[in-house]
Amino acid sequence: METQSLRCPNCSAPLNVPMGETEILCEFCESHLRRLPGADELEVVRTREEMKYKERVDIQKAILQKQLDQEEAERWRQTAAQVAIAALPVVGTAVGRGLFRAALYRRGCLGCGCLVPVLAGAALLLAWLLIAN
Repeated sequence: METQSLRCPNCSAPLNVPMGETEILCEFCESHLRRLPGADELEVVRTREEMKYKERVDIQKAILQKQLDQEEAERWRQTAAQVAIAALPVVGTAVGRGLFRAALYRRGCLGCGCLVPVLAGAALLLAWLLIAN
C-alpha cells in the first residue's frame, strides 16, 4: 500500500500516511489529525467508506437476527410450557412434569425441546380414549 510522508503540524514529527487515510494519530505528540485527501485518493476513500458502511449494516443485521431468534425461542418455550400445563390433567403428573421440563429446559429426544414428549402424551390420550369407547 502506498504511503505519503508528511510532518505533524504540532511537533514536526515524520508521519507515514497510508493512501486514502483521512484521520491520523501522531505517535509522538498523540495529536489527532485530519487531512483532506488529494484528487487521486478520493476513489480509495470512497471505497473504504462504502466497505465500512456495509460492515456496519452486516453487523446490525446479525444483531437483529440474533434478537429475533432469541425472541422466537422464548415464545416457543412459553407456548410449549402452556401446552404441558394444559395437558397435565389428561396425561398425568409424571408425564406432565416431563413435558414441562422439556418445554422449559429444551430437553427431549434430541435435547432440543421438540414436540416428541407432547406427541407421546397425545398418543397415550388417544389410545386411552379408543380403549374407553
